[in-house]
Amino acid sequence: MEKIPVFAPVVTDEHTKKHVVDALEIGWLGMGKATKEFEERISDFLGLKDRYAVATNTGTSALHAALLVAGVGSGDEVITTSFNFVADQAAIQMTGAEVVMCDIRDDNLGIDCEKAETLITEKTKAIIPLHFAGIPCDHKGVYRLAKKYSLRVIEDATHAFGTTVDGRKIGSYGDIACFSFDPVKIITSVDGGCVVVNTQEESRHLHQLRLLGIDTDPIDRVKGDSTRGWDYDVAGEGFRYHMNTILASIGISQIKRIEEFIQSRRKVCQAYSKAFEGIDGLKTPQTDFSNVSPFIYSLRVLNDQRELLIKHLANLDVDVGIHFMPVHKKTYFANARRSDMTVTDKVSKEVLTLPLHSNMKSEFVQRVIEGVLSFFKR
Repeated sequence: MEKIPVFAPVVTDEHTKKHVVDALEIGWLGMGKATKEFEERISDFLGLKDRYAVATNTGTSALHAALLVAGVGSGDEVITTSFNFVADQAAIQMTGAEVVMCDIRDDNLGIDCEKAETLITEKTKAIIPLHFAGIPCDHKGVYRLAKKYSLRVIEDATHAFGTTVDGRKIGSYGDIACFSFDPVKIITSVDGGCVVVNTQEESRHLHQLRLLGIDTDPIDRVKGDSTRGWDYDVAGEGFRYHMNTILASIGISQIKRIEEFIQSRRKVCQAYSKAFEGIDGLKTPQTDFSNVSPFIYSLRVLNDQRELLIKHLANLDVDVGIHFMPVHKKTYFANARRSDMTVTDKVSKEVLTLPLHSNMKSEFVQRVIEGVLSFFKR
């Protein structure tokens, strides 16, 4: 029996292979026209108006650069959730700021704005809310806090590329938004990220940050016969965060199919939720997925049954995952200031990620459903 993986990126088809081969044949492997095209396609997909998308080599790079653009630095504090991958906390520390961690809500597993407000001090500079599994957090609550206390918002939308709120895609409005295109996201560029900002000034700052502080992109330095590619200035601090041609080409091949991928994933999530509805011992996501671009399908296994279900599914060749183990439990961040973590501690013992792929085989979907149901029918 074929094992069903948790993640299965669509990268081995001829469509993606052709984009990579074409990029290799061009011969320019650094950051170039493909990166700019990928950024333009991101902008078009998100429906950006007077907002700017800047691609980076990873989602973590995007978060770090976004924090710097927001003016976060030594002596500041940034509030984020513990129920997340550690990239947010790492990015905050890279700026010299202090990590402050907040609990989540039980309904959407996003930041609890009431608890976040109790953490705000005169040092608080920004807040990073996560849209867990592509499901929007309390957007209005986050921006009410930001307005009340003059905070910057860096939305961790790494799970939510394509999710909409009130008919608008996340990233098309608000303050700063960060996306990820790593190997397991809805679309992948093998590794990659993107920052969306509101002003040309912040966009220019991002361009410098992603390429060692250099004041112009390589493609702009070689335009025209009289421009010398080696003639540039270093205007400020910067890093090796740029996205190269190969990664961008893969990203282009993927974003051309983004609607197909999202729709196929929604159908799987809806099939899971329908099948598991009403099962005593399971809690399914509180959404119908109509506005969600789902990165993962995460349900909650109650009554201390999770480990038994994991073993049951493993015997059926169904892989699962746990997203996430809380960051405040990690040694390096154990002493970070934080709120009461009642919900985070409870949820992290219950969550279970089921297999979810773009264009997932119907046979796989049915096997996952039957595997879960058979556990609860014992």
